[in-house]
This record gives sequence, C-alpha cells and structure tokens, in this order.
Amino acid sequence: MSVRGFLNGGHRGDVDMYKVPVTAGQRLAVEVGCARIADVHYGDSEFDTAIRILDESGRELAANDDNALLIQDPLVSLKVPQDGHVFVEVSRSIFVPSRRPYCVHISDTPRPLAAYPLGGQAGQKETIRFIGDALGDFESAVEIQEREGTFEHFGRFPTPLMLRSSPYPNVFEEPDASVTDVETLPIAINGIIESGDPSDRFRVRVKKGDRWHVRVYSTTLGSPIDPRIRILPIDEDGGLGKPEVDLDDVTLEERDVYGTNYRSRSGLPDTLDPSAVWEPKKDGEYLIELLDSSNNGGPTGVYRIEIESPRTLFQTVLRSTTFDWTESMRVTGLAVPRGNRWTVNVNIPQGQCDSIKGDFQVVARGLPKGMSLIVPPMPNGKIPRVWPMQLVADEDAEPGGAVITLDAVPADPNENVESRSVQQVPFINHSGGDAWNTVRVDAYITAVVDPAPFSIELIKPSAPLVRGGELALPVKIHRRPGFEGAVEFGAVWSPPGLAIQPPQTIPPGETEGLLRISATPGAQLTTWPVVAIASTVRDDIDPFLGVGHTRVSSEFIELTVADRYVELAANPESVRRGERKSFIWNVEHKNAFDGEARVRLLGLPKGVNVIDPMPTLNNQSKEVRFQIEATEEALLGSATGLACEVILEAEGQEIVQRTGNGVLRIDPGQG
Repeated sequence: MSVRGFLNGGHRGDVDMYKVPVTAGQRLAVEVGCARIADVHYGDSEFDTAIRILDESGRELAANDDNALLIQDPLVSLKVPQDGHVFVEVSRSIFVPSRRPYCVHISDTPRPLAAYPLGGQAGQKETIRFIGDALGDFESAVEIQEREGTFEHFGRFPTPLMLRSSPYPNVFEEPDASVTDVETLPIAINGIIESGDPSDRFRVRVKKGDRWHVRVYSTTLGSPIDPRIRILPIDEDGGLGKPEVDLDDVTLEERDVYGTNYRSRSGLPDTLDPSAVWEPKKDGEYLIELLDSSNNGGPTGVYRIEIESPRTLFQTVLRSTTFDWTESMRVTGLAVPRGNRWTVNVNIPQGQCDSIKGDFQVVARGLPKGMSLIVPPMPNGKIPRVWPMQLVADEDAEPGGAVITLDAVPADPNENVESRSVQQVPFINHSGGDAWNTVRVDAYITAVVDPAPFSIELIKPSAPLVRGGELALPVKIHRRPGFEGAVEFGAVWSPPGLAIQPPQTIPPGETEGLLRISATPGAQLTTWPVVAIASTVRDDIDPFLGVGHTRVSSEFIELTVADRYVELAANPESVRRGERKSFIWNVEHKNAFDGEARVRLLGLPKGVNVIDPMPTLNNQSKEVRFQIEATEEALLGSATGLACEVILEAEGQEIVQRTGNGVLRIDPGQG
C-alpha cells in the first residue's frame, strides 16, 4: 500500500499514524519519499522525515531517520513479533511549520539494503545476493542492462537499488585470502568491508606507462562505508613501496557529475567514492587496497572498483549560473521563436576522460523539423570549457518540442568518441548548505515557439579589437509591426580575455544601441565568435530567471583581437604644488594607422590637471607630451597606475586603446 500524505504546518509538529494488521513472523517494510519527491528549489528541514513502528502497547519496534540508501528519506524492515496491529508513525525529524507532501510505502515485500555484487557484465545475467532484508538475505538472477553505466533495479522494492553495467567481467574478493589475485585488466573488482575489517587487498600486474581509470562505486550506490583506495608497488622481495595513488574524497567533476555547483563542492554521495587516472611507474605487481574511512563496515559494506583504460568523452552540460543554480530560461532554456534564433553557453568539462585528439563537429540529435544547430569552430588543439551554441528555427517550422543530445563527430572515423549530454538539476537548496536532492538527465529539451515580435542584429566591426582597447559594436533591433516595447540586450558569451558591458535597454520605439567590448592587455591574438542576445522587458516579472520574457539572439559575428597600435611608457615623474611641467610618454609603434590619434591621460590624482590642448600622435610620433599643473590642493605623495587612452580611427571604426603604467609624485611647493 502506498499513501500520499501531508505533514502540515501550525504551532505544533504534525504526526501521521497508520494502523496496519500484521501476522507474527511476516515481514513489514516501510519507507517514505519526501526529499526525493520535492519539487521546490529552495527548502530546508521541512523535508527531513522520520518513521517509527510501534506495537499495540506503544512500544517501539523499529525506527529510522537517515540512512545510507535513501539519505534523508527513512526506511525500516522488520520481522513482526506477534499477531495484531502495528502503528506506523510518520513525522518530521525536527519541527518546521510548513506543509509538505510525502508518500509512505507499507508492504510485506522484500526491502534489502544492499546488493552484492554491485553490478555485472553488460547484457549478461548475474546472480546477485540481496542483503539486509528483515527475513534474511536472498539471491536472484538479474539481467544486467546492455547500456553501460548505473541503472535501477527495482525487483519488488518501492525504491530501487542502484547497480552497475560494465563491459568487462567481475572478480570477487577471496574472504579467506589476505590478497586476492586479479589476473587481467580491465576488470570490475567486488567486495564487502565487514565490521572490523581493516581493508581488502588485490594484486594486479601492469606495465609502466599504461593508463588506467580506477573508479570506486560504493557510497554512490547506497553503501554505508566511506571508501579510501591506495595503489602501491610490490617490490621483488614482496615489500610494499610508496603509494602511487592514495585517495579518499574527490570532487564532483572527478566523478563526472556536472551542472550543479554546490557550496561545499560536495552535496552528493558521489564525492565520497575515489576516482583517479593511474599511470604505473614500473612494470610488475601492484597492490590495490580498499579501506573504510568511516569504520561503518558490516554486511552491507559493499563496494565495486572498476578499472579500465580512460575513455575519450565529449561531455556537454547546460549549467546554471544564476544564484543557487536555479534552472532558468535566461541561461539554460532552449526555446527558439519561429523564424529566429537563440544562443546558450554550453559547458564542455574535461573530467578524468581523454580529449578528442583531432578535429570534430558538434551535431544535435533529435532536433524538431525546421530547427538547426550552429556551432562556431573551436580553437585548434584545445576544447574550451565553455562554448556558445545556437539553435535556429525556420520561418515555417511547426511549433513543438523535442528531446535532443549534443554529440561529437570526429573527422577521423577511426577515433572512438563517446558523447554525453548532462544536466544535474538541484532541489531543496537550503541556506548555507547543499541541495538535498538532484535529478540527473541525459538529454535536453528544446522547442519551436511562437514568433518573437522583434529580432536583433549585431554589426561586425570593420577593424579589430586591440589589446587593452575597446570597441563599440552597433546593435539594431528589427521590430515587427505593432511592437514598440523596450528591449534589453547584452551578451551571453564573453571570450577569454574579453569583457562585455552589462545588459542595456533600448527604449520603446527606438531601434539602435551599442555593445561595448574591451580586451585585456594580454588577450589572445585570435578571432572569436561574438553574439548578442535580447529580450522583452516586463515590469511585472523579474528578468532574473527569464520566465515570461521572449528571448532571441543575433547571428554570430567574427571579432579579431589584434596587437596594440601603439604602446606608451613613461619614466617616473614628479611635480611640485603650484608648478607646471611636461609629462613625457615615449611611443612604441606596433601597427600602422592613418591620420592622428587623440591621447588622454588617465588616473591623475585630485588637484593635478592636464592643460589643453590635449596632445595627438601619428605614425611618426616618438613621444607624447602632456602639460600638467599641480594646484595647491594636490594630494602629496606618489600616484601609481597612470595610463594613456588613445583614440583613433581605423577602417571607419573608432578604436579606443589604453596603454602604459606611469607613476607621478606630487611634492610640496618651494615656498
């Protein structure tokens, strides 16, 4: 029986009781889903439930709050001591005045707490022992799914146990041996850390320079232990050398968990299971040792160590950048107005996988009819961590949604690349802590939606953006008849070394704006894709999440970053209060330009002024002289960080460049 209930708010904690008829010797399994069914982004302890089983006299037969399998959601399994009735009590662990739903499952079906082994070879049958049920352990033949990875095994349980499907066979620890021999790699090692066991040990044979991806699965799959792994060389005399791998906890990224940036860099049990890429330093035998850092070993202390060559993976992630990682249309939505386009930043994390070695294309599988994907060429030889990708909907595309993936297709047909599309959506984020629950999906949702009342155009500059400089790119809004509303525009993608202004608003009825882009002095000399995005403006709905707004983007344009036209430098200079003098900057020419450039001195302290006219320079200039004057109110001491702003015109485009790092000391007057 499954019951959907509510724990209500109010001044006192709510307690729900269920009277259940039972027979002596039968199994009674009870589990609650509350944190796991929560559909709120923000939450706290109102989702933390507990259960107790009471007999007719009120004596407690069993109780649970948290556990390794379901985390915050409780479960119990007991053998009923006598005929009659028992009472199942569902309550919160602590009082919180909030109304929240839950689902309680009450049955006499098996409720094991662990499975051994924790998986098998893909497409094969594996005899698995289910551990921790109230009526004792039992075995069952389980079909291991063809698709590699973690999968759910329900059996007859309301909540599944998580198992692994791997392309290689199992090997099991020898309970009576101090060391278990592993004959071949790749392999999946399986064992149980019992109470009092210091560790389990396995002997493998490897060659120097081989690369092995060693990944432990234990806490991730509901085991109570906190595994630590060590890999040590075995000397010719049988002694152990210095560990080449000694790992306990790892980051989410090292477990291929992306999409949610937890405060503590944890938040999921995956981080308790170590994972490493191991390159043996010598030929010969090594000892793999699995220990439990928590001393929680016992019958359910199961673990699995998968050892394989690192895979070549192309992993894409739609990762929220809003506060508390809220999923939002503004940064991760893929709704594309018909006859328009939309651009999002796609994360491409490396993790512990190998990168694609050659050229490749990114393709979208499953796009709705009339929609296409545009991905600008990536820098040669390096896959960026973030890259903009654009979806375009044709004018005649039919409105509708689709489930898509982003896959890499290598230019070399012999290169084996596995593609993954990942989104980790967090629920029950609470102040100062991590999300209690996350939902991992392996595809994205896109849709062709109604036409937008406008489109946006970003004008390609006629001149490059120079290091230390700034460009103002014209933006044009093309309004459909009848639409006169304000439009907010900005950029979704900021290439490395470039900075783009915050969003700006084009007032109602107007059609033009400027997107200002600047480059750092050390920006890479290359050509980047740049795109502008725009949305409607509403006073009644905050644009932070993007709900209720129509969003579009421009086509990609190419923006080239070039070296400076000139570099200016000055020796440290001084000026006295009440004095006028020349402040000389030497000019080094980098790129030729036509005409004259205006030069401004930036960063002068209070009381020091430049006397007009401002200097200019051209292709033959060797120096620039500023006439400066220090008033009696000038601040005494050294002013650092002075720079020059050079304003010139190239190919019809105004270029603003900053250069130099000068020092000016202000001294007292002479009398």
